[in-house]
Amino acid sequence: MKKKIFKILQYVIFLFLGVFIFYWIYKDMELEDLKEQISEINYFWIAVSFIFGIMSMVFRALRWNLLLKPLGYNARFNNLFISVLVLYLTNMIIPRAGEITRCTVLTRYEKVPFSKGVGTVVVERMADFIMLMLLAVIIISSQISRVSLFFEKNPEVKQNLDNLLTFKNLLIVVLIISALIILSWILLKFVIRSSVIKEKLRKIKIDFIDGIKSIAKLKARWLFITYTLSIFLMWLLMLYVVFLAYEPTSDLSIFTGAVVFLMGGLGMLAPVQAGIGPWHFMVYQTLFVYGISLEQGKMFALISHTSMTGMYVIIGVVGLILLPFINRRKFLHKNNSVK
Repeated sequence: MKKKIFKILQYVIFLFLGVFIFYWIYKDMELEDLKEQISEINYFWIAVSFIFGIMSMVFRALRWNLLLKPLGYNARFNNLFISVLVLYLTNMIIPRAGEITRCTVLTRYEKVPFSKGVGTVVVERMADFIMLMLLAVIIISSQISRVSLFFEKNPEVKQNLDNLLTFKNLLIVVLIISALIILSWILLKFVIRSSVIKEKLRKIKIDFIDGIKSIAKLKARWLFITYTLSIFLMWLLMLYVVFLAYEPTSDLSIFTGAVVFLMGGLGMLAPVQAGIGPWHFMVYQTLFVYGISLEQGKMFALISHTSMTGMYVIIGVVGLILLPFINRRKFLHKNNSVK
């Protein structure tokens, strides 16, 4: 109970912090000015942004299926796609919880063991991290002067990143992981005596490892890489076309969009629901480096984040509603077969 209360308080505190940052950013914006700028948005490009966002989810679902096939599961695309929708919807409410939710969906409707699903998700996250690091190196090296200027104008951001990536913190992470491994071994060896419980835990461990090993059994490795590249490309285009929707940013290049995408991604690392506040800050400060005024940068961040969040919420809710109906025929057929 104490652990649950602590988690709830943690989410509430981070949400409050995000809302506070958001308020601090937009507290001086006049309502009439906001209405005027919203009326001038080209909503065609907002719709195009939605299409790119949905395509990124399609590629994520297809990539996940590649990891499931070596494990002997050929999940239906409908369930894979909706599980990804649920992933983003859940993250809007509880940061980082979406990965668990999407595995639960696949366990429920495709009978993929939960532990195996989590193992494949770990592989996906590793692929995303590697891709993000490669993009960061390419973007920063090509735009080094602009990125350096951003950190010069925002020394507190650089300080926070330096504090996060210290040897001490990395050592703490290694020690925590080691302690968890040792604790698990002690529990299995001396504390948990029940053979039934031991067998269940052993099965969970095997399934989880099998999920991670799916990358080694992957036959279509180049297709996996292509899907990963496509996901990031769709994310970039999803952000970039919003530049075209807002007149002050309509002349910015896609290279600028790549830098904004990267810096906004750093803002998303904050454990705040939907990155509200930190994402806006990183985006408008980055745009300021490229000659966009702070007011216009704040407006762009508001337009982009609101449209993105709205899309995730709407299609996520629709996906949740459709999920039981899509699988109804399958269960009816199964019940009839049993009879």
